[in-house]
Amino acid sequence: MTVNKFEKIRQTIHFNDNNLNSMGPNRDKLFKIRPVIETLRKRFLTVPLEENLSVDEQLCSTKARSGLKVYLPNKPHKWGYKLCVLCGVSGFAYNFEVCSGQENQECFCLKKEPDLGASSNIVVRLCRVIPKNENFKVFFDNYYTSLPLLVYLKRQAIYSLGTVRRNRLKNVKLPSDEVLKKNPRGTIGSCVTKVRGTDITAVVWKDTKVVNLLSTFVGADPVMKVKRFDKKLKKHVEVDCPAIIKTYNKHMGGVDLLDGLLGRHKIKTRSRKWYIRLFYHMLDVTIVNSWLLHRRIQEGKGENKTLTLVQFRKELAISLCKVGQVTTPKRGRPSKEIQDNIEKKRKLGTKKGEVAPTKDIRLDGIQHWPIDRTTKTRCKMPGCDSYTWIKCSKCDISLCCGKSRELNTIKIQEEENIYQAPKIEVPEEKKNPCEKASVQEAKANLLLV
Repeated sequence: MTVNKFEKIRQTIHFNDNNLNSMGPNRDKLFKIRPVIETLRKRFLTVPLEENLSVDEQLCSTKARSGLKVYLPNKPHKWGYKLCVLCGVSGFAYNFEVCSGQENQECFCLKKEPDLGASSNIVVRLCRVIPKNENFKVFFDNYYTSLPLLVYLKRQAIYSLGTVRRNRLKNVKLPSDEVLKKNPRGTIGSCVTKVRGTDITAVVWKDTKVVNLLSTFVGADPVMKVKRFDKKLKKHVEVDCPAIIKTYNKHMGGVDLLDGLLGRHKIKTRSRKWYIRLFYHMLDVTIVNSWLLHRRIQEGKGENKTLTLVQFRKELAISLCKVGQVTTPKRGRPSKEIQDNIEKKRKLGTKKGEVAPTKDIRLDGIQHWPIDRTTKTRCKMPGCDSYTWIKCSKCDISLCCGKSRELNTIKIQEEENIYQAPKIEVPEEKKNPCEKASVQEAKANLLLV
């Protein structure tokens, strides 16, 4: 695709019908990209949920002129669109919502859901997709945590844990911050109370700062030891640490991990349309989710063939460009279409290098025509030492056609993909000198299986 064609497509691309957009104060601010949001949320939820989930905010950095743009001074990128994401420990995003300021309106809330406040309602909406009575655990920070939220989640048979702001705990029997400042590092205070029939544990721990936590499934015991650096003694010392801190630190970083993966190889193309930047961000999230799913599958098989994120993005781009592509054999001398800068891992035993196509391209069964080469080279089928004058027109890989050098109509079915090739007669002077290849080898070699 040329640059002009790409720019023309991006200029005219729309994700919704503008004629259906209603005007007025109650209009949907995300109308232009709403179909993309809902489609991706449904696709993400087809993957089984992890046991430990976390809710946190995410920023899609931009300085576009939009009413959805917010300013978060504590973030590396301070301007952008704010999203709230439900992630697993691996960083897989199962559910998300774009903060537009309309989330607490009646059209976005269910009648059975209580109004717990603007911040706690975010967790309520994101946790709609979590099955009940299956011991799922949700973690969140002090922006979302409140006593009514923990009670509601426990009634939905969902366990929860989160840090909490001290002003949200009324009449709690815990030492105050002023008392804890006078105590040494590692001081622990805890209490268990029953709120509306739900047992909730409150824990306070003094580390560098005072930390307050609420939980419905874990408490302070058992107390463990952690190492901290003492400035006065100028060495590491061991201090007490409650079990709730260990559990929180272990399972809370899912959204932060997703942000780190997004920041490595994200789409940086700029646009004047506000929704294009948000579309690019969701496209990056989709690619990262796909890569995490690929890694999960490979680990389940016990194989060490997991691609890196940048390799996965490259293969995905190549597959999307070539899968289903209809090609016709070219006339005249073939052009040099093989890239010079290729990875050594992808070479198939040649010095000049012919890169093996991805499995999606090899098995799509569309327009894999054998064409003549101008020079003789070895067959790229692993285990075949024959020389050949034939290559695949789509994969651009040299393959031999057996000792007779005549290829009749061949039907090869592999993984429900059928390839049909017409009868080709090769000139006498280009016959294969290798007499060991058989017709069965020719059938296998043609698709590089």
